[in-house]
Amino acid sequence: MRGSKTFVSSLVLGAALWTAAAAAPANAPSPSVTTPAASAGEADCQKVGGDVSALIDKGTRSPNVAAARAVFQVGIMECMDGDDAAANKHYDDAKKLLTNELQTAPVTAPKPKQAG
Repeated sequence: MRGSKTFVSSLVLGAALWTAAAAAPANAPSPSVTTPAASAGEADCQKVGGDVSALIDKGTRSPNVAAARAVFQVGIMECMDGDDAAANKHYDDAKKLLTNELQTAPVTAPKPKQAG
């Protein structure tokens, strides 16, 4: 008898939670919860990063694609930390590597900031 009561109780509770979740509004998070707003003259690092990511996907034959990916990854980490200016600089460096604007010595991957 106890097993059937547990089963029925679980079934009723599951149905109640499912209907509550289905009835809850699916609102987008408020801007204050997401990343801080970029300054007036600065582009959003998430948009710039998306553009550079598409460029990396297209530039798979570039000799600098590995270095560009490394610089891009550092930019992602900077963007996640909320430092749009530093992230955009890394994204710009990755873009220059892919478009061969940097004709200097081979680029080494930048080291991410140390926590602390």
